[in-house]
Amino acid sequence: MSQSRQTDLRGLVFTRRHFPSPHAPLVRAPEAASTVYRVTLAAACAPMLAGIVFMGFRAANVAIISITGCILMESLYYRVTRQPALLGLSHAVLTGMLLALSLPAFVPWYVPAIAAAFAIILGKAVLGGVGHFVWQPALVGRLAVAVMFPAVLTTPAQAYPDAWPVLAQNNIIIGDVRTYTYEPDYKPWHGRAATLRGDAFLMKRPEAILHPLTHPSNDRDALLADTGAYGSIWGMPGPPGTYPPALDKMPIIDDLILGAVPGGIGETSAAILIVAGLYLIYRHYVKWQLPLSIILAAAIIVAVAPIHLVAPDQTIQRVWWPVLHEGLDIGVIYVSYHLFSGGLLLAAFFLATEQTTRPVTTGGQVLFGIGCGTLAMLLRLYTPVPIPSYMAVLGMNTFTQTIDRMWRPRVLGRSRWPWLAAIGNGR
Repeated sequence: MSQSRQTDLRGLVFTRRHFPSPHAPLVRAPEAASTVYRVTLAAACAPMLAGIVFMGFRAANVAIISITGCILMESLYYRVTRQPALLGLSHAVLTGMLLALSLPAFVPWYVPAIAAAFAIILGKAVLGGVGHFVWQPALVGRLAVAVMFPAVLTTPAQAYPDAWPVLAQNNIIIGDVRTYTYEPDYKPWHGRAATLRGDAFLMKRPEAILHPLTHPSNDRDALLADTGAYGSIWGMPGPPGTYPPALDKMPIIDDLILGAVPGGIGETSAAILIVAGLYLIYRHYVKWQLPLSIILAAAIIVAVAPIHLVAPDQTIQRVWWPVLHEGLDIGVIYVSYHLFSGGLLLAAFFLATEQTTRPVTTGGQVLFGIGCGTLAMLLRLYTPVPIPSYMAVLGMNTFTQTIDRMWRPRVLGRSRWPWLAAIGNGR
């Protein structure tokens, strides 16, 4: 090596040792995709653990079958087609976990197994793998089994439609949700022990209790407030021929936030879902605008969308702006019940935020979130769709590429929408 080359190397070593590079010109490299999937999986474990607490060992069984099924189907697809692996094990495990969170704990073993096959093969593999699929793979599997096994996924007891089990306080974690006693009227979960006939209570889901409000029927004469001579107060029966307020049949809001209400494995605990979602936002895997736009859009629709109540003359009246009908305090409770139940928070923080199926830009994600929240509440209020929040995400996934083209970053000196500029110039 020449003398001048040795001198240059000594100067470089001296510079790096005594004069470290400043931070300003450096750009932080993005985290690997596998790291993003592992961290998201760790966050998803929080609602899964909450589901195991309130749904017992059968929730863990569903998760194990779902995750194992996704791993095996991805490995089998690779062996048969000899195509490159679909970004390894981490994404398959995450898909299986999200699929399990959307399922009820009482389903038989073949339901998560078949759902996993549809999620990997139809939802991901045939469309080209990670980075190429159009719809959230876990939701593709969830939709497939909802179509194939509607009776199995509706309720464990056909005599009680829309009633799902939740373990009693003295049977959490180890109890069996397939042994239950039916509870026609909701009672607070805390301090209530199970009977000898079962480990769980079979109760109607919150969204199923609220569903009749948007369909004309002689079912409710108020949301919660005193309705005078023809109504009722906090569940106390009124005169003959009257109907109780709707919210009297609902669980207390504390149980809904904690998770002691019937629902899917990952749908019950609103507090855990919010904390896990905030962690993903803190790690910059999720932009806060997307889940917030979903929740706000859903809240606005519920606050404005008309409901049906029984008038003093026993006729059915349509009530707009239910958030203000009996006072803002009661209206906020009514809106909160819709937001904290039915899988909306799970969809907002974990399912709609999937990186391949969501728009890229912040503005596009806001538009995507508004569509998800609006569609989810309209489907829940006015249709018999069993999984409205998940169907809303799948529906908006279809328009992700369109939203990206509409909201793509503007090139300096060019209009964001060239066709609109051409119209304005008279071309």
